[in-house]
Amino acid sequence: MKKKLIVVLLSLIIVFSVFSGGQKDTTETSSVKSIAAPTVADAMGISTEFPQQLELADYEKQTGKKLIFTGNPLFSDKENSGALESVDKRLPAEPLVVLPYDEIGKYGGQLKGMSISYESGTTEIMAWRQANLVRFSDDLNTIVPNVAKSWKWNSDFTEITFTLRKGHKWSDGEPFNADDMVFYVNDILLNKEIHKVIPSPWSAAVPSIEKINDVTVKISFENAFPGLLFYLGGNGSTFDAFAPKHFLKQYHIKYNPNANKEAIAAGYDNWVQQFGTYWNKWKDAVVAGPEGVKVPTLESHYLIEVPTTQRRLYIANPYYFKVDTAGNQLPYIDYHYERFLEKQLWPLEIMNGNVDEKSQSMALTDFTILKENEKKGNYKLQLPAGQVGPPIIFNQTAEDPALRKIYSDVRFRNAMSLAINRDELNEALFLGLGKPLQALPLNVPYVTDKDRKFMVEYDPAKANKLLDEMGLKMGPNGVRLRSDGKELTVLWEYTLQYVGTPDFPALISEYWGKVGVKVLLKEVNTQLTRDKQKANTLDITSEWFAPFEPNMISSPSLFMPPYASAWPIMGLPWMDWKTSNGASGEKPPAWVLRLWEIGDEWVTLAPGTARYLELGKEIVKINLDNLSVIGTLGDIPLITVVSERLGNTPEWTINSTFFAYSYPYRADQWFIK
Repeated sequence: MKKKLIVVLLSLIIVFSVFSGGQKDTTETSSVKSIAAPTVADAMGISTEFPQQLELADYEKQTGKKLIFTGNPLFSDKENSGALESVDKRLPAEPLVVLPYDEIGKYGGQLKGMSISYESGTTEIMAWRQANLVRFSDDLNTIVPNVAKSWKWNSDFTEITFTLRKGHKWSDGEPFNADDMVFYVNDILLNKEIHKVIPSPWSAAVPSIEKINDVTVKISFENAFPGLLFYLGGNGSTFDAFAPKHFLKQYHIKYNPNANKEAIAAGYDNWVQQFGTYWNKWKDAVVAGPEGVKVPTLESHYLIEVPTTQRRLYIANPYYFKVDTAGNQLPYIDYHYERFLEKQLWPLEIMNGNVDEKSQSMALTDFTILKENEKKGNYKLQLPAGQVGPPIIFNQTAEDPALRKIYSDVRFRNAMSLAINRDELNEALFLGLGKPLQALPLNVPYVTDKDRKFMVEYDPAKANKLLDEMGLKMGPNGVRLRSDGKELTVLWEYTLQYVGTPDFPALISEYWGKVGVKVLLKEVNTQLTRDKQKANTLDITSEWFAPFEPNMISSPSLFMPPYASAWPIMGLPWMDWKTSNGASGEKPPAWVLRLWEIGDEWVTLAPGTARYLELGKEIVKINLDNLSVIGTLGDIPLITVVSERLGNTPEWTINSTFFAYSYPYRADQWFIK
């Protein structure tokens, strides 16, 4: 495998200059206020209620001094010309004070990353600049304030009151306040033209919102929703619970009676379609087009130029709401530079020092050659936990009636699991670091070792017996025959974002071929697989990650059909039936209905209670009894590349999409040394 990769990489050197970067990092770092100041490494006696941060008033009280603010020299010319306010007027009256990990950083430079393409492996770079109401600290257990200064629940978790930061501003300098949260809930989340049904997980509790004053809102729920903050800080961290009303209202029919007419004149079908160009639950979809440069944000960086098929460039937000303990406005780094490259070019780019931080979609097969070239590329490799080997999910609502009958039979899914040689797969593609395990929620108290080892043994004889019992007779070409006499052929259209390497589906198809199931492989891009999922035309998908307990607390739907939070992975007709109250689609089998019923109750429960554990075990049992998600390997580390030129970077303990990759590790206080 190593030799094969080296040959591929050497063959790519001749095209390296075409893809190696386009834009060189010529920006220099600038000095910041370098007084001795508290850091995580040396807190200098400062105590914090929440890890690594505290509010300005608390910090000034402990130090006995008023904090004087300093801005990034990047904005000096605009400040001097009067085009931009001074930093003390750009910051909120109550900025969040951040303790850097190791030292007060330097301004300037460019943080370099890479993705596959628009909306394909881009979460990691979005996480560099992310800003939501709350977030997880890097212990991945503690929810800490962020955009929201504070919150308070009522006694039964049916009401939560958020307090925002007085004087906070969007990246265009306009005020951010309670109106932006009210707009999100009332005019987006609950708008039936934008959302025919309330999106999960909000649908389980059904929110209403009340503006108390400019910096205070109260959200009430029809049912208790104790997992809300876990959602906002974890798997929902990339979906903001606010939106820029001052900008978006021009495209909304409630505020602009001509919005529909204007949208049609602009080439859209209606106002909802045009509105969706400027607002999307998945924020990265907005900055995938030229309209993205217009949309204000609270993030640390915003899109500065129209993106191309090769790159996106973001600049520091002059109105960002955080400062370090010396009073320097964050972020330190001036630009985020994202390139779109084919995955086979990634190792070469990393080894040539053209990437500062990379983990998402990295394959363990690249580890050896990357490790050998750490010094050359000026980076260090980390192997944090938190991954599972690519799962396999068959579409039980396939349009082909013969395939639907086969995929819907649990004996088939059990057979396909037993036919996989996981030990060989582990050694060939995962450096022997994984374990043969089913894909189940991680670090939860209701999953046992027995659960994780269900149907993971390599037993092709038992797999053949199950397929025989189904009546799938072996044909003359060694391929089993469907009920209509045709060869049983599975079309696996895979994307490298989720299988890591083409060797993964190739090996699986080899194993299945030995028990008479023919597989046709076709590599496609991520967007196409998602389009096919939405159209119910995909036979197999691997676009699923095992959730952690904080994710399951708030979003049990991650482990229930359709096994996704943003778009359906499997069971689209079932979801149509559910969202239409039976008017369209297909009524799902009883086990699916029971999972949905559990999910509705689950989100109202406090973690750790007897009922919570009881239902957790039932969720796991139903999924194993039906084996809708076939796991391959568990306990897989994720390669994480961190450039040595970056300062204030920690050791990743877990690296997962459900914590938005680097989001808990505070990229806004990283700096270029």
